[in-house]
Amino acid sequence: MFGFVNYTFNFIKGLCLHACLYCFMLALDHRFNNVGALRLDEEELRVNLGSDNFIFVGSSTDMWATNVPSEWIVRVLDRCDEFDNRYLFQSKDPARFLEFIDHPVMSKSVLSTTIETNRWYPDVMNKAPHPNDRANAMAAVAAHGVTTMVTVEPAMAFDHDELVAMIRACNPTQVNIGRNTNRQVQLPEPTRAEVQTLIAELKTFTNVVVKDNASAWK
Repeated sequence: MFGFVNYTFNFIKGLCLHACLYCFMLALDHRFNNVGALRLDEEELRVNLGSDNFIFVGSSTDMWATNVPSEWIVRVLDRCDEFDNRYLFQSKDPARFLEFIDHPVMSKSVLSTTIETNRWYPDVMNKAPHPNDRANAMAAVAAHGVTTMVTVEPAMAFDHDELVAMIRACNPTQVNIGRNTNRQVQLPEPTRAEVQTLIAELKTFTNVVVKDNASAWK
């Protein structure tokens, strides 16, 4: 998902509560019925994570969703803290970051959220929190001095000023722009000109990475 991380790792696995329509894991489950129920993988907790790595933890399910037990999250954070790495945690429910904000691993982590648009598309976003709620939570996270990031993927039709304000409130060190890659799902996409205008303004206050899947928007 991100070319700037060394590895992805999933201690918590299974279908995500949010069930966003475009989710690649949801598509896999529809096709193969093999993703399974939410669970903590005890075997993965014994894996040596090495050192000097940048690891995206939780790439296949949102390990911060409200139905994930707090004790599972603590065990994951404790295990990560045993190694000299940096970690990326991303959630569509970043308010849960605040529950663990004082854990020592947070000081060597990047906390990120997805804000695909400022608008609410209920048939697509399903059970995920509203983008505005995500932005407010990330503003609180940033106020704790933790490094933050925002991912606009898959970018959906948006209102420029409102989206920029949401992203700015998160105080991100980086914003990633990506496009829908699930061609079985049609999303309301912005125009190339709208994305280029968004990128230009975001660059005035943060680093912007346009993913390869959105190269046509550059």
